[in-house]
Amino acid sequence: MKSKYLFTSVVALALLSGCIKEEGDDMMIIRSVVDDKSAEKITIVTAEDGYMEGLATKDSVIVNSYEPPENVSNEIRVNCYVTMHSEFSEFTNRNKIKHVGYVYSHDPNPAIGKDGCKFSMFTGSTPKYPKGYVSSGSSVSEHDAVFDLTLEWLDLNSTYFVRSFATYEAEDEAKNKDSVVYNNRVVEVKTVLPEDVWVKRNDAPTEMTTRSNAFVCTVGEDVYMYGGRNGGFSCCNDLWKYDPVKDVWQQQSTFEPVNGHYYNEAKRSNGAMFAYPNNGDQLLYIVGGELEDGTYTGKVFYYSVKNNRFASPLDHPNKGKKYPVFNSDGSPVYEKDANGVEKEPKVQEMSDMSRDYVEDLPIFKMVGSQKQHFGLAGAVAFSLTDNGFTKYFIAFGKNNVTGDGQKHIQTSVYEYDVTYDRTCNGVNELSEWAWTETGITVNGNTDSKYVEGLYQPVCVQNGNSVILGTGESSKGGVSRNFYNVSYSIQNQKVNMTLIPVNDVFKGDGAEDEGFKPRANASAFYLHYTKGSTQYDRFYIGCGRTCVEDEYNYGSDQLINDLWCYDLNSRQWSRKSDCYSRIPRQGAVGFATKRDDEHFKGDSFVKDLGEEVRGMISFGSGYILEEGYKATLNDNWEYIP
Repeated sequence: MKSKYLFTSVVALALLSGCIKEEGDDMMIIRSVVDDKSAEKITIVTAEDGYMEGLATKDSVIVNSYEPPENVSNEIRVNCYVTMHSEFSEFTNRNKIKHVGYVYSHDPNPAIGKDGCKFSMFTGSTPKYPKGYVSSGSSVSEHDAVFDLTLEWLDLNSTYFVRSFATYEAEDEAKNKDSVVYNNRVVEVKTVLPEDVWVKRNDAPTEMTTRSNAFVCTVGEDVYMYGGRNGGFSCCNDLWKYDPVKDVWQQQSTFEPVNGHYYNEAKRSNGAMFAYPNNGDQLLYIVGGELEDGTYTGKVFYYSVKNNRFASPLDHPNKGKKYPVFNSDGSPVYEKDANGVEKEPKVQEMSDMSRDYVEDLPIFKMVGSQKQHFGLAGAVAFSLTDNGFTKYFIAFGKNNVTGDGQKHIQTSVYEYDVTYDRTCNGVNELSEWAWTETGITVNGNTDSKYVEGLYQPVCVQNGNSVILGTGESSKGGVSRNFYNVSYSIQNQKVNMTLIPVNDVFKGDGAEDEGFKPRANASAFYLHYTKGSTQYDRFYIGCGRTCVEDEYNYGSDQLINDLWCYDLNSRQWSRKSDCYSRIPRQGAVGFATKRDDEHFKGDSFVKDLGEEVRGMISFGSGYILEEGYKATLNDNWEYIP
């Protein structure tokens, strides 16, 4: 049994005085007055008219720990256990000792036969004392007992009251009624709360199918996932929502375009998605990505959470809004009265002009006098807030802007401005202003040479900023860099600050390579409280250790580790591997709140409340035990 925690002192004492009579299933116990708090002399009259005197010199907790969870018949079981140590001496009695053990419960006054109480004891024959469990250096005489015993399958993070006992053979064997004597000292034990543990959750339903490189974003407590590559060359065009309480994925809708905007581009993977608030609704913007044939798209469409539908003009953010009309020279058009005198500027209503698509990303080149648009894949989407203003961005990724089949990692960040996402009139109303490239500073430097573009990086929201990093680098190879990204409304720039890397992060030697640079990994951010301490932590795991062009589907190129960056201490540390048998890439990582009973089966965590949990699900992996690669649909939850 693997121990992770060790406690060596008694937590509390519960002393009893006077004569108390209790009835169990087939026994009667009368306890005596406690004579000494440090070494309790006990005189107990048994149910069989005999008596025993002695000293209960020690009852203590020596191990308080748990074993990692295992999935048994779809029930998640965590063996939380406590190992107790007890010593009795100077026994004088007319009966013979038969068993020793512990009785325990949530009741402060545990007794065998009492409702809710459990007991554990040695049941062997000769010798009567538990030989093999005698402490080193201790001797066991006719009147001494020294033993350890483990109480298993306890509730996690719960208080138990534990008391040692001994049973004695009755004087009258014909009555077949053993006497039980208890230590008057009751030990109070708070069982541990597990940490750094992965728990298997429900797999996605069969109709959802396996997938990797899906689009994902969160709206409140819900997680939405669109598309993804279903193994081979097939891509998906369905949207699913994860319910953290029921631990199930629920299909929302399938995007079947009825017009020409996305007819061949609804099925896609390897793109970005973000949630945009819209008058009590949330629009999920699906941006760019990779089509089934491997080509990239720069087209953008949206889904209404409130109305559960894709790309409806009725859900467009500018539906019903009025905008000024401009002349071809950029001057405003004014309404005129009956005498031809100009009045207020003329406006046009979006109700007549709203559309079911969002302007393409501004990735193009001039072919003659025409703009030829290109796609973007492996980018990330996020929002940044400064002084009450929230901006929405698409960053980095690969584009194929050259048109020669070559794909390049770009260093651009584009801001979405819904004001210009509309049908236009006049030179100042260019719809392409819906996406504009924004300026970037890196550690305070404004020179573009400091900007590192990334393909398939991880990106997690952290309040008003984000943490972004790893991925294939525009500077070559796979990056090990992470950045804290914020926005300045005053300077109208995205600010990237390099997160420091320490020695633990670099590794300690040949056997520990430390953090491996990677792409197409998974990440989540957790803000949680344990005890009186608050934690702000960023986690990253899994991924591919080579660039995409060098990936040969080998198991040695995929990883399943997990690393943590503590935003308070600014330290990196390695945590428990995500999966022992399935290293993977292209999985979705997200954080969600867990408000249900944390574990099913014999052990529960009942008092964690609405705490966040990290999840890593789906992806393309390599099943080591069976020796083949596969696209996955499993779900794993991380308890920090």
